[in-house]
Amino acid sequence: MIGPEQCCACHREVCEDTANKRYVHAPVREKQCALCHIATIGADRTPVAKKEESKVRWLPGSYPRQGMEYWFSIPPALAGKKIILQADGQGKKTLRLEVQLPNFQEAEQLAAVTKPPEITELNVEEVKQGVFLTARVTWKTDRVTDSTVLYGENEATRKNIVDPWLSKDHEMLLTDLQPRKTYTFSVASRDIFGNQKVSPLKTFSTHAFFSKPSIEKTKTTEKVTVSGKYFRVDNRFFARFVTNQPTSMRLGTLDGPMHASSKDSGLQSGKLPSEHLPLVDPRFLNTGVCLTCHPQTKGVLSHPVDVQPKRGMIIDSREYKILGDGRLTCMTCHVAHASDNEARVVKSDKKRLCLGCHKNFG
Repeated sequence: MIGPEQCCACHREVCEDTANKRYVHAPVREKQCALCHIATIGADRTPVAKKEESKVRWLPGSYPRQGMEYWFSIPPALAGKKIILQADGQGKKTLRLEVQLPNFQEAEQLAAVTKPPEITELNVEEVKQGVFLTARVTWKTDRVTDSTVLYGENEATRKNIVDPWLSKDHEMLLTDLQPRKTYTFSVASRDIFGNQKVSPLKTFSTHAFFSKPSIEKTKTTEKVTVSGKYFRVDNRFFARFVTNQPTSMRLGTLDGPMHASSKDSGLQSGKLPSEHLPLVDPRFLNTGVCLTCHPQTKGVLSHPVDVQPKRGMIIDSREYKILGDGRLTCMTCHVAHASDNEARVVKSDKKRLCLGCHKNFG
């Protein structure tokens, strides 16, 4: 089996390129490639089973935020089949299970609801100046819905990107704000039956910054546990999973390879060799793995990541790397291994870095 210390044997271009750069990422300088690239489970960073990982294909719609209740819309074609569930808890505790889904007709039929969901506890939790001026809006609903915020300086006409994750607890971060302004906003929530509720208009100001005290989460040494129930609505199939502690969660199938080799790997087949250690998926590599060593960058101290660009914004993917579905990640602005630019940003001038996407800020 190939060890991390042998990475340069195949990835010569990467190793040679980083050797002459001014700013080198610490794991690269210390030749700890496995720290970011190798798929692991638990605090001891033991590699997951190679046979299983090489076959997992992660489904879209994974929950990046930590919670304890998760609703997934699952393709009906997967009913009756096995899926992989991975829940990442506190202190790098990870649970990975093989879950047997019921046949479609065995799932509980949810009775149709025509009443719109109720929106409560709508608040602006903070207005802060970090990398950007941001406002965090939160609210609750009496059933699981998606999340949308409508806002503008004079009226709620600018639509924030819809958060598709189904939840009763909603949180949206508004980043396209200007100082010393008053904004009008409302929120909208749509349930799985198509019923939508739009809240009354409210306002918030960016004249002064504030942040409500956050409730410190109780740390636990317990292992992650999960229970599941399955539902059908018309021809749609849903899974609801509940955990014993806050986790992020994703689902995958065992129907094909998860990874292809990078263009600089020197591998011509497009697939990892069978003896290669299992790699983490691109989404985690470009966002989640960064937060394991840089937790202080989460929130207003960093540009929003794991989000779609604002409507109308055009991202030049030749200059700014994005995921296949268009999402921005930490690597959109930073070079992963090494650079001659401070903080390993993709452009030497910080103003040009921002104006490459935010052209209206010039």
